[in-house]
Amino acid sequence: MLIVFYFYIGNLIACAFNSFVVKWMDFRLLLLMIFASCLANAAYAQTASTVTSESSTSNKSLFSIGVGAQHGFIFPHSVDVQNTSGARPTGIETIFSWQRIDSASFALCHCNPRQGLLLSYYDYDVDLLGKSATAAYLLEPTYGISKTVLFSVKAAAGLSYLSNPYDSILNPGNQSYSTPISIYLLVGVGVWIKLSDNWWLNPSINYQHISNGGMRQPNKGINWPTAGIGVSYQPIPRPLYKGVRTKEKFWKNYSARYDFAVLGTLSRGYNAAGERQRFFVGGLAFQAARQVGSLSMLTIGTEVYFDEKLQDQLSRDGFEASPVKSGLLLGHEFLLGRFQFSQRLGLYIFDQTPYYDRIFHRWGIQYRLNRYLSTGINLLAHRHVAEFIDFRLAYTFQNRKESK
Repeated sequence: MLIVFYFYIGNLIACAFNSFVVKWMDFRLLLLMIFASCLANAAYAQTASTVTSESSTSNKSLFSIGVGAQHGFIFPHSVDVQNTSGARPTGIETIFSWQRIDSASFALCHCNPRQGLLLSYYDYDVDLLGKSATAAYLLEPTYGISKTVLFSVKAAAGLSYLSNPYDSILNPGNQSYSTPISIYLLVGVGVWIKLSDNWWLNPSINYQHISNGGMRQPNKGINWPTAGIGVSYQPIPRPLYKGVRTKEKFWKNYSARYDFAVLGTLSRGYNAAGERQRFFVGGLAFQAARQVGSLSMLTIGTEVYFDEKLQDQLSRDGFEASPVKSGLLLGHEFLLGRFQFSQRLGLYIFDQTPYYDRIFHRWGIQYRLNRYLSTGINLLAHRHVAEFIDFRLAYTFQNRKESK
């Protein structure tokens, strides 16, 4: 937990510095980083083993169902979405959750993590944005303040259906989203106040984001902070576990990990004739990494890729330049069993194009198929602009024999 907390704070400082360097970072990417942090904190605690034994009753998850309402305002983070300024979105939500109250969870995160399904419906209070319906996976580590009050940090990720996407004729003013299905992200904090053995009151403050990850333009995204209140019912109440976590550092003698990856995607855009076209992106990436905590790994790497869409843009603008880019990257990964959540800051060492700064950032999710192979997706962004999502197949070598 400490290494996650220290890295989380360090990432916030790094993001502030990055904002100074690149002038502005989109909140969707900050939300992704915080979501990965919460996911690392809670999900690992849900799956790891412990030497502490509990009865079968106390190891069962605590089920609850909650309903609530949220109200807030649209954050017009770009000049292109100033037409949403002043909007006051209102939403209703239902949450089905299961809270871990066993020693294994508490030993690893000093918390009682809650996971569940978040269902919400929002009216954005402006016709061009319309309404949305969302289904998302929720993680919410909770920390005891007293016997009747808990503090929680929550994160959610899922999909939203939006009723009024951009249309060049019917809805040209909507620069926030252009696909009816988009990615949904949420981070927030809340307080749980015990009303009785079965009922809890839950005021909270949230920051929410919707965008399609750059798959289709326009895609400035919707960002809206909200405050709200909910009530939660627990059919079978039980006390939360409190104890001492293990401090075993099993990872200290692991060797460095090396990853070789092939990346590629088809990005959507328009050709010189104004017709829709898919453009190929392909390349290679290499990375070396060292584990520094039970959940954390520091990384350094390099990548090179060819972008056909960039080649088309250069040709149309009359530039004689290469559509190949290469860069160096420093970053971090959260390690969650077979999953790896990565955040990296990069600097182009070869870039002949005139369109972007030399600094970029990448965010990825990788799944380990076996000891050597993994696959995943990775988002490339410049400042607040998401360029493309690529798909990756990686070969990994790491000697996990513990040295004496």
